[in-house]
Amino acid sequence: MKCDGVRPVCGQCARSNKRDECGYHDSAARSRTQILEEEVAVLEARIRQLENPEDEPVPGPIMLRDPHARFHSSQSPTAPDSSQSSAGPSGPSSPVVGFSGGSLSRRSSISSPIREESDEPSTENAQLLLDVFFEHSSQLGWFMHTTRFRHALALPEGNPNRPLAALVDAVYLLGASNMRQITGAAPIDEHVYVSRALRNVGLGLADAPSHRVVQVIQARVLLAFYHYGIGKFMEGRHQSDAAASLVLFSGMHKIRSTQSWRNVSSFVDVMTLSLPAPQDQVEEGERINALWTVFTICRVWAVAFGAPVLLSDNDALGTQIDTPWPLDMETYERGPVYPNFRTSSTLRNFLAGINTSWPWENHSMLAQISNAAALFDRATYLASCWRPDIANTNAFYANFITLDQRIDEFKTQLYYLENLNNAGSDIIRTMHAIHCLTDAATIQLHSPFAQQNVLSRSKAFTAARAIVRANITVRAHEFLIINPMLGIVWAAACQVFIRELLCMRSIPAGATPLLPDREAEVRGAVDQLQAMMAVFAPVSAFINYQLVKVQQELMGL
Repeated sequence: MKCDGVRPVCGQCARSNKRDECGYHDSAARSRTQILEEEVAVLEARIRQLENPEDEPVPGPIMLRDPHARFHSSQSPTAPDSSQSSAGPSGPSSPVVGFSGGSLSRRSSISSPIREESDEPSTENAQLLLDVFFEHSSQLGWFMHTTRFRHALALPEGNPNRPLAALVDAVYLLGASNMRQITGAAPIDEHVYVSRALRNVGLGLADAPSHRVVQVIQARVLLAFYHYGIGKFMEGRHQSDAAASLVLFSGMHKIRSTQSWRNVSSFVDVMTLSLPAPQDQVEEGERINALWTVFTICRVWAVAFGAPVLLSDNDALGTQIDTPWPLDMETYERGPVYPNFRTSSTLRNFLAGINTSWPWENHSMLAQISNAAALFDRATYLASCWRPDIANTNAFYANFITLDQRIDEFKTQLYYLENLNNAGSDIIRTMHAIHCLTDAATIQLHSPFAQQNVLSRSKAFTAARAIVRANITVRAHEFLIINPMLGIVWAAACQVFIRELLCMRSIPAGATPLLPDREAEVRGAVDQLQAMMAVFAPVSAFINYQLVKVQQELMGL
């Protein structure tokens, strides 16, 4: 239609109610349509420049118009606060990254993982971070096949078989954290990598092949360990719960189950994340190890927080664990492991002293620490059920005695720490954690009765003393990196000694003769534990938190 030239809006546009579309190409004034078209052209040019930085730059400057300029044009410009522009360990400060305009970066941060070349470690630093991480990865929840991961990491960016960005970021992050704890410095900024990992982990399942589900679980496990270590307990619990949810939703608790999964009659068409059959034994092994790693983390830290667990092993909730106990990765590497073998009620049978897992006795490190975590959690739960007016006292005591015997039996099956002199650091540290966690199970089980019952008091005290001896035997103070859950165990042992000191103070003088030097022995034990915690407190906020609590209680004695 022909324009009649009437301004500010021509007659044709006014009659068709298209006032915003009216423009005069012969005038310096620009319509809203023209402005938007120009902005789109500018943004498209910027996208092309970002996607192809090696191309020749577009002639002339690319100017971005600030759409919010009218709101702050009267204010003097200021540089962004560095403390706000980068996220700290507690999480990302904003999903918007990149240049200040924000709109381009916001879109890219949602559609694809954030990879900024300027933040990538150099080849030398990347190799150093990987080496330092994998030297201690057994203490940090790593369950994947290390060689396969490193080979996949060497693939070029964009290759579908390359590890997820979130997992790579998490590995570099833990490598940097290890270096900081060992040397006092790291070659990369942890703030940058924790922010990137937290953002990218939410993108890991978007249109991803099913084998990457395991990678997302692994990334969340590493992030949980990192946040527990720096004292961000809420974020750590969030990451471990997210890993547990994904484990359950993908059916990793039903691997090789004798029972069909989700066979409950229902009118609801249940949505599931169905993982295809693993390509080989190693891939199945990674899934089995993923379940039990997450199980161990959830059970131990649930005790520390006094919170329920998602992996509850409950028939009614569909969370019964039928997956067999994990094996060493070397066993998976040798090929198919009894492909027709099936099992059920794995956890339940273990607690009852029944072996229904693999046809041979399994002594893998991950299996044993999962066993210890199960006993620790069960002992804590059973102790919490005790009330003086409990309805069925006989049933409680029957369960109590059965579990106490099961813990003692499990202790006899463990390798003696004294015989591990020639073992590798990974084995020594993991076996030390298993021994300590099992002794902590005894402490937890007898905690309700230790004040009144002589036998319970003696068993709790003996278990606490065993933890002190375990530290001395393996020279735990020389460990460079430890599993942060040891802070839970050491604090529990300290509580036993503190109660013992209080009990001594409450006995009237001359009423009951004490063993010679008994108080000195108890004082010495608690001092040794404090000294051990003090070694790691400067680099572990969680252990420092536990140490401060112990010191505060001792001040009143």
